[in-house]
Amino acid sequence: MSPVRHSALIYLTLDLVGGTEKAKALLAKLSECGDIVAISSVYKRYLTPERLDLSARMEFVIRFETMMSVDQCLHVVLSGCEQGAPGLLQRSHAELTLLTFDDMILMSPRLTLPYPQLHQDPLIIRCAAEAWGQYEHPIYQKSLSEIARSALPAKQAEFHIQGKSLVDF
Repeated sequence: MSPVRHSALIYLTLDLVGGTEKAKALLAKLSECGDIVAISSVYKRYLTPERLDLSARMEFVIRFETMMSVDQCLHVVLSGCEQGAPGLLQRSHAELTLLTFDDMILMSPRLTLPYPQLHQDPLIIRCAAEAWGQYEHPIYQKSLSEIARSALPAKQAEFHIQGKSLVDF
């Protein structure tokens, strides 16, 4: 009996300043646990109306294949998160979110799948559709490409870099 491979979508958001190197390190860590099959473009999301790079985040989605269970995958995703502390000794912010795991529907205190913001945030759905447009949302019974086409434009966001520049396929 061969091991079962699972497919997941993982959303990453990091501080824009210094984020490229941090993203490469996180992706290398994830590659130790599975395969990065696809990666969306990387977008810059401004957190203030002034659109300053110092307060912007880089955001993207990867399609990840692994033999880990959903609990193991969630543990790996959460282990990559870092909450920056305010002040001069600030560590960088890194947030990883498990958006989907196969076609699993789950609602628990620890994890909700598919992640509710997947279809509600225009930037997340756009990135997810780039990484795995054919994925059929198990609740809405539509592909991510279909959902992305009907989504509102992503405000306070713009293209930053090609996602493939962060990984070696």
